[in-house]
Amino acid sequence: MPSKLGQFGGALLALLLSLSIPVCAAPAEAEGVAAIAGGNLAGARQAAIRDALEQLGLRSGARVDVAAGTATRGKTVESSRVQPAFDFDRYTVLREWQTGQVLHVRIAVKEEDARPRGSVNLAYKKKIVVTPFHVRRSPQLDDVDDIAIRLPQELLRRMTAGGKFLGKESPYVISPGSKGPSTDTAAVRRIAGMYESQFVVSGEIVDAGNFDKPAFYGLINKDARRIEIEFFVHDGLTGVLLARRTALVETVGERRVGRDKPFGSASFAATPFGGAILRALDEGIAGITADIAALPFMAKVVQVQGERIVIDAGSTSSVTPGDQLVVYRLDPRQQVYGADPLVPLGTVEAPVGTVSIVQVQPGFAIGTMTPPGAARQVSAGDMVRFDVAVMPGR
Repeated sequence: MPSKLGQFGGALLALLLSLSIPVCAAPAEAEGVAAIAGGNLAGARQAAIRDALEQLGLRSGARVDVAAGTATRGKTVESSRVQPAFDFDRYTVLREWQTGQVLHVRIAVKEEDARPRGSVNLAYKKKIVVTPFHVRRSPQLDDVDDIAIRLPQELLRRMTAGGKFLGKESPYVISPGSKGPSTDTAAVRRIAGMYESQFVVSGEIVDAGNFDKPAFYGLINKDARRIEIEFFVHDGLTGVLLARRTALVETVGERRVGRDKPFGSASFAATPFGGAILRALDEGIAGITADIAALPFMAKVVQVQGERIVIDAGSTSSVTPGDQLVVYRLDPRQQVYGADPLVPLGTVEAPVGTVSIVQVQPGFAIGTMTPPGAARQVSAGDMVRFDVAVMPGR
């Protein structure tokens, strides 16, 4: 009869053997599909593999963003997007076949090869265009390197470096009005249209004057200088002013910068007044970034191809297949005015349906409409937004 010690030893040995033998999960499989456009079989194969990898990534985990709402009348249409939380670097193609002009590819991956997607970006990159800033008192800034052009260029560089915006630069100045921001909404709309941008950022350098700052309880005065900048954010669709920010920074010390110091460079920032300008710029950027962040992403319909529509935002704007956006039909004949009869508040728009993105290129995306047949109500120039809307009751 075996001893208890022998039984324990046998159990222990069995346990160790079981731990030493790796247990491999069965490979996960998925089938991806893609249209063969223009006979490009290689491109369709890669697109089908990407489709299958996206499906596998979603099975492992997903992050979802939804703009949803409810309505007591009419039908609610809403935006949504789903992104995988995991990627797979390695895969095996199991089978490939073709039905008509559609390519099917079935692949397999190992669960242990799943890699967490480091930064799943649920935020779309919004398009901005920046114009030269108006300088109210040019002689005050004869020591700064072309600030009217260089400051907005540096603003654009810093805003796009944050990964939240796609930016372009316009050479056309939007002249401010008598009370600050421009009231020329037509000029704003033209610039936004030329540069395919959702927002137009302009501004004015109000003051860069010298003054004496009391110190040591007023016993002496120190050389000082201030920089005051106003930043304006306009809606590219209507031209109306959306946000206005003012940054005021004062500094003590050497008042002049010197035109030999390139704007935004280390030598520029090392001067007291150059550093003050950059601090004011950062303050303005923080303000307008927060203002724009509160507004929904929007793009424009540029083509309608039967039941498919093409929008002017693609992978560079973080648009991905599967995203759903609300399509709006605009009626330029119905502009809404407030107290000022010359400045419209906006244009009446009506939701048409939801576009589901099926194909993405860097600069554009293609989608299909829901409900079926809704594409017939869409035309180039209409807008798509990531938000929720209520379709009128029928």
